[in-house]
Amino acid sequence: MKKRNVRHHIKRMGHTAQQVAALNKGPWRWAVGVQAGFAMGLPVALFTFLGNQSLGLMASLGGFTALYCAARSTRERMLALPLVAAGLVAASAIGVLCSGNAWLSMAALVVVAAVACIFTMGSRLGPPGPIMFILVAAVSSHLAAPVSSGGAAVAGYTVPMLVALGSILAYLAVMAMQALPFLRNPAAALPPLSLRIRLDKTGRVITARIVAAVMVAKLAASPLAAHRAYWVVIAAVAILQAAKDRRLTTVRAIQRVLGTLLGIVLFEALLFVNPTGFLLVLIIMALQFATEVVVTRNYVLALIFITPLALTNTTIGPNANISVTMQGRVLDTLLGAAIAMLVLWIVESLWKKIYNASKASRPQKQGQVNNRY
Repeated sequence: MKKRNVRHHIKRMGHTAQQVAALNKGPWRWAVGVQAGFAMGLPVALFTFLGNQSLGLMASLGGFTALYCAARSTRERMLALPLVAAGLVAASAIGVLCSGNAWLSMAALVVVAAVACIFTMGSRLGPPGPIMFILVAAVSSHLAAPVSSGGAAVAGYTVPMLVALGSILAYLAVMAMQALPFLRNPAAALPPLSLRIRLDKTGRVITARIVAAVMVAKLAASPLAAHRAYWVVIAAVAILQAAKDRRLTTVRAIQRVLGTLLGIVLFEALLFVNPTGFLLVLIIMALQFATEVVVTRNYVLALIFITPLALTNTTIGPNANISVTMQGRVLDTLLGAAIAMLVLWIVESLWKKIYNASKASRPQKQGQVNNRY
């Protein structure tokens, strides 16, 4: 019996390893990559030209607008992306308004997480899901927070305005490229978008997990000396939003950690170039392009490009401690993955208990046999 169990576990581990490394079916998203690269790079290029690249990096948060509805028609994107842009600006404003207090900041992030989950899943908006709204709120809160709280003390009104500018540039870039057949991503046969927000059972479970993970990550980040609390939050959310299935979520956690470690290696290689000015703009565009091309095929490949992109954005400036930031990225990712798996098990157990209790309390139909005992 023991040998059989050992063989079973080895077989499962081998299957998990295959899933981590496997390429999912589907095309390489070249057109989406081009659109995303330009959307992310335009605001950075604009402010680099104007002599203040750091403002461009903040404005690039609005570039996430271009990532949504990539598999939908031009008409659907034309109508849906302004709503996405408005949501990103609202998330940024909420993050800024609550940045002065740690408890308010956590409450704001929980609210943004819940609303973003309901909006993206309930309207069938699709990938990249709620994570970008949560990321924008968290980064905006960090930028506007006082230095004494570990923030950057950027003037509060500045961040949402820059996000709005970045969103507008992203929208214009997407619409312009959608007009060109060779840069238009083919539309898939998807259910229509709907403003009648409705969450199915899977959506409710994922929302519960994400909200719980945001709370736990924010509470744990400070006592556990996380380098950037929002990195912990984003790692946990990215793992939990992928699927309801426990096995697939576990695969996602392994991919997140492995991809981050490999991405650190690429970032160290980029440091030899010491990119500045417009060379940095090109690297940001290339990394975002590569991310969107591969993200649906294999998440490890995507993280190889996402990690140096995140580190590039956070190590600009003469006072940046690059080695500490790289170490912090790894440790924060590990902490986020651990929190995601903990929340996965706890929420799943609670959900089963609630479901069984509600099932047991339902009145039985006449003639139905109760087999509970």
